[in-house]
Amino acid sequence: MKRRKTTPQAPEREELERQLEALQRDVRQLQLEHDLLKKANELLKKNWASICRS
Repeated sequence: MKRRKTTPQAPEREELERQLEALQRDVRQLQLEHDLLKKANELLKKNWASICRS
């Protein structure tokens, strides 16, 4: 038996679109934070390596 895709009613669809936009913003923010932490970790590793060599 095949299922028919049902589209949400207009208010439900608008709410889902708002939620989607909010989640996409969150993903972008988390990606920026991840990239920043990754770079900071690389810098700390380099700094730690230079301290250990001294």
